[in-house]
Amino acid sequence: MTLSELQAERRAKVTEARALYRTLTDKTPEKEARKIEREFDVLMAEVDDLAAQIDEAKDQSEAEEARMAKRPGVNPGTVRTGGEEEPVEVVTGIVPEARMADWARREYHQDAETYRGLSAGRFLRAMVLGATNDLERRALAGGTDSAGGFTVPTVLSAELIDLMRAASVASRAGARTVPLTSDSNVVARLATDPTPAWRQENAAITEADPTFDAVTFTPQSLAVLVKVSRELLEDSINLETELPRILTSALAQEWDRVALIGSGSAPEPRGVLNQSGILTTALDGAITNYAPLLTARTKLLSANHLPTAIIAHPRDEGTLAGLTATDDQPLMAPRQISEVPMLTTTAIPTDAGVGDDESVVFMGDFTRLMLGVRSQIRVEILRETFAGNHQYGFVCHLRGDVQVSHPKAFHTTTGVGRAA
Repeated sequence: MTLSELQAERRAKVTEARALYRTLTDKTPEKEARKIEREFDVLMAEVDDLAAQIDEAKDQSEAEEARMAKRPGVNPGTVRTGGEEEPVEVVTGIVPEARMADWARREYHQDAETYRGLSAGRFLRAMVLGATNDLERRALAGGTDSAGGFTVPTVLSAELIDLMRAASVASRAGARTVPLTSDSNVVARLATDPTPAWRQENAAITEADPTFDAVTFTPQSLAVLVKVSRELLEDSINLETELPRILTSALAQEWDRVALIGSGSAPEPRGVLNQSGILTTALDGAITNYAPLLTARTKLLSANHLPTAIIAHPRDEGTLAGLTATDDQPLMAPRQISEVPMLTTTAIPTDAGVGDDESVVFMGDFTRLMLGVRSQIRVEILRETFAGNHQYGFVCHLRGDVQVSHPKAFHTTTGVGRAA
């Protein structure tokens, strides 16, 4: 089938599955409910298979250079260390609208073929309830270890990472995801731009090479424990979508916190707030107008960076939304501010500062924020720890790091107090 035919078939299957799900009510007899669940599982398996075929069709339609690239957004460069130039990789990373799953299918083509038709959700369900087919059995056998955990296949891990990225405010603001393939990844970032110069006829061209410095990604461990009742695992017909969502949403919240305010004290990566060289202004009071945001924007533009987003705690976003003019009418934001997307996250604390009520508002070019992540996720099942409450524990573990490619691409307004 063509790409459009595959997409149409997938939409039809999803519609059929949703219609089937809506037939299930509290009054549905158990035998009939089990039948509906089995039919739903078959439809969702077909949806997953069609999704894989769609991805493959898209890959085949890409240009040869894009299909064969080792990593998207990677270009060769050099960095001077110890008086000598050393080749490194200049990594721009995977942009928010792209998928890490596509990268994984290109990098790990053989695994992609091996696990075609198996989704991350079905793999997690099989970990607890057991495999229902040969494909699930092969995936479980290939990922088990002596500690009783499972290393999720790379192509399925990428699906989970994409879910986490979708739930991450930092990613939505423009942060790029950099796949890390080892325990220490050295990449180059541009420290100074080349400077052009006017020249006389027949005169030598002034050398103005760009300067690179090295950035080292050292993956740190991030884990989350989620408890799920045994009844939910056995009876839920949407477990394959809900369980990955629950795990990745929890990881995304902490990923955002560290990306923005991480201390840098091991094992926690260093976030934007604690990076050396970022732009900052101390407000030390409540926001009463849009002047602090205009100040931040001006500083960023003066450093030749155009902000892609503002990130604030919901409290401070609410303060801005509630500003009023002298006639008690809503105070409209200047166009220069209203055109910058404003995102919110509760990952930013509001209990800092002298009065224990201060927070931080971030503005910046978040394409300069690099979220490095290892391409494999490990999941362990705690079967006995919570057995007294008839629950299973899922421990989801990934490794990642945070780096900034240009500190002056970010501005923080600190000491933002509670509105009166």
